[in-house]
Amino acid sequence: MSRRLRRILLWLIGLGLFGILAGVAGIVGIFWYYGQGVEAIDTAAMRAYRPYQVTRITARDGTVLGELYKERRTLVDLAEVPSHVENAFVAAEDADFYNHEGMDYMGMVRAMISNIEAGEIRQGASTITQQVVKNFLLSPERTFERKIHELILARRLEHALSKQEILSLYLNEIYFGHGRYGIEEAARFYFGKSVREVDLGEAALLASMPKAPSKASPHKDPERAKARQVYVLKQMVRHGFAAPREAQEFIDAPLKVIEPTSDADAGEAQEFVDAAREELVRIYGEERLLRLGATVTTTVDLELQKKARAGLRAGLVELDQRQGYGHKIKPVSEKRQEKALARTKGEPAVGSTHAGVVQPVPEGVKLPGDAVAVKVGESMVMLRVPEGSRYDDPKLTHAEQFPIGGITMVTIAAREGEHGQPEGWLVGEIGSGPEAAVIVAEAASGEVLAMVGGTEYQRGGFNRVTQAKRQPGSSFKPFVYGAALASERYSPATLVEDSPEIYEKWRPTNFEGDVYRGEIRLRVALTHSVNTIAIKLLDAVGIEAVHAFARAAGIQSPLTDNLSLALGVSEVTLFDLSRGYLTLARGGSRLEPTVIRRIEIAGGETYEPPREPTQGLREDVVFVLTSMMESVVQEGTGQRAKALKRPAAGKTGTSAEHRDAWFAGFTPRTVAIAWVGFDRPRPLGRGETGGRAALPIWLTAMQAAEADKPPLAFTPPASVLVRTIDKKSGLLAPEPTFDDEGNVIGPSADEVMEEYFVAGTEPVDRAEPAALADGDAILDLYGEVGSAPEEPAAAPEPAPTRPPEEDGDNQFGLPSVLDDP
Repeated sequence: MSRRLRRILLWLIGLGLFGILAGVAGIVGIFWYYGQGVEAIDTAAMRAYRPYQVTRITARDGTVLGELYKERRTLVDLAEVPSHVENAFVAAEDADFYNHEGMDYMGMVRAMISNIEAGEIRQGASTITQQVVKNFLLSPERTFERKIHELILARRLEHALSKQEILSLYLNEIYFGHGRYGIEEAARFYFGKSVREVDLGEAALLASMPKAPSKASPHKDPERAKARQVYVLKQMVRHGFAAPREAQEFIDAPLKVIEPTSDADAGEAQEFVDAAREELVRIYGEERLLRLGATVTTTVDLELQKKARAGLRAGLVELDQRQGYGHKIKPVSEKRQEKALARTKGEPAVGSTHAGVVQPVPEGVKLPGDAVAVKVGESMVMLRVPEGSRYDDPKLTHAEQFPIGGITMVTIAAREGEHGQPEGWLVGEIGSGPEAAVIVAEAASGEVLAMVGGTEYQRGGFNRVTQAKRQPGSSFKPFVYGAALASERYSPATLVEDSPEIYEKWRPTNFEGDVYRGEIRLRVALTHSVNTIAIKLLDAVGIEAVHAFARAAGIQSPLTDNLSLALGVSEVTLFDLSRGYLTLARGGSRLEPTVIRRIEIAGGETYEPPREPTQGLREDVVFVLTSMMESVVQEGTGQRAKALKRPAAGKTGTSAEHRDAWFAGFTPRTVAIAWVGFDRPRPLGRGETGGRAALPIWLTAMQAAEADKPPLAFTPPASVLVRTIDKKSGLLAPEPTFDDEGNVIGPSADEVMEEYFVAGTEPVDRAEPAALADGDAILDLYGEVGSAPEEPAAAPEPAPTRPPEEDGDNQFGLPSVLDDP
């Protein structure tokens, strides 16, 4: 080689070395320059990874009721992930993951060559570590500076965390389409099982999705998804992660994925999902709840919940038919039709209720078979009345049930174009009838077994058990009588005069009006819910004493401080009233009703609500009161509850103007409260009392709760005394009298009875035989037992037939203007 050629060669080599050194120096300089602003990795925070997760709400039997989430993700420990799942992702995303230190230089070269050969992007150059850095440590912007930061942080992360920790973060964080994050949720969505159970083919399909989750979904593009699965399986074979024969079996097989299922949030017990969420927020706070990832076991008995809701609907259907809500519709005059339509101004809003006039179906318009044409204001409404629904009369055709020119109340359910209705039409539902709610709890544990917040309850809806504040009427009276018994000035045998009194211009009456019975025993007064005596007891023992008794029983709602308290004018929720009745069913032992049995948080933490009862009321007082409430069922306004065929105590309640109907009652095993009323309070209709409207709903729920269980009797505590008394006077029964031949002639069995007493309140004087009358003059006032008057309506002050602030409705649920001739 000539000297000249050698010089050129050395010059080129030197120039090359200089270029290499300059390039290295440039790269080092770039990394140094951009690396100055890179913050240190918070290793502790990375290890304490707590992303948004799903919290599942289940029934007591484990059935999923609903899910709470911001991102649908369920964390899974890498140790529980099968090795073939782990290997599938490594083969698909980063085959040299276990060898490099954050950046796979050879992988970058291979990816570039592979993509050039394929003519498309088949492999990415980012390692799993780099993807973790992108997701956890950097913003989503795509800049040169961010890429340098990514490379720097990838190397740092490799030194901060183990490979297993990095892979665990990756598998739990990545998105798989259809709103699912992390491999556990992806496996549940696509295969209906945990990632712990997926096979090799399923693992390969999951590993194929992170590149393009929206495009590679087997639900959107099965062919593309299959091709991606095959690619991953071949990669697994190539890198020694799977045997060729095993992989070929899944390459040849079709994809097996389940059909997407709707959310669990449409079942029978969504009231419990909302109640559980409210309790979780109270315990953990809103932000932590979104990251909790817990399984919450509620107290609901799903079978009982279904039966309670069915009973509630059946009770309302019977009431609808009695009062004509959605039924008994007849054509009215054109003048009344015009008045009905004139009540609606402008286009009716979704959720609003209006009077609608049934119309003939316009020519050229086709409606579904379960729909009726109705006009509301100036708008046409497709009124849906599905077969078997609440307002469908199986004995009539729609044309017969909804004659043209008839008027019915319509609730707007959807606007134009939302449900396939004719162009320009709205969608409506019958909106005439009242609503109802029922709650059932287990006395021993306080666990709420069923809670029906309305006929059609949906997540986030208005739960009438926990949110509706209504006047309980006479169902509050047991707390007045309980306070009287606790004062030890009264007993069930105490005589109090049923007579009118005037209290500062207020003259309360009984349910029957100005009909009074004279002196009667307190047991009889509660049995037949005599208003005057409840007020006199409250006046005698004091409002504060009744407040104290109700509070000790668990009632938390504000209570009025005047004598109308005795008639149940202070609004309560069903849930609040159930607190008080639960305490009575437990013999005075107070225990907060609960909807949650257990909260299990990922990571092993378990929370169970504290269940420590306290003795709020005296056991002897509660037993005597319960015995008096048994008489309500056996002889009084709650006689329909005898169909339960076991010892039960309860109380009917009807608020002023029959706006609310209640029945609250219990056995030694179960407590239930039922309510019926309109969401915007107005009269339910003639004769609709607690014993007629609410008790059947209560009965159905209690029959379901007590089914196949032996009857239990209320057991008196040892301190309660039993005495034989004279029914008329309430005194001790007189000594027996004899005729000349020595035969007992008095008192007869109908004239005396055994009565319970709190010690110290029992009578000491004995009735005189001469004072006795034939039969029970007191009970004779009521006629036959079966004809006991229905529940008195609370009337704190004289009220007009229609409240001045409302137009009022007639018995058919129509606006009063429609009654005009």
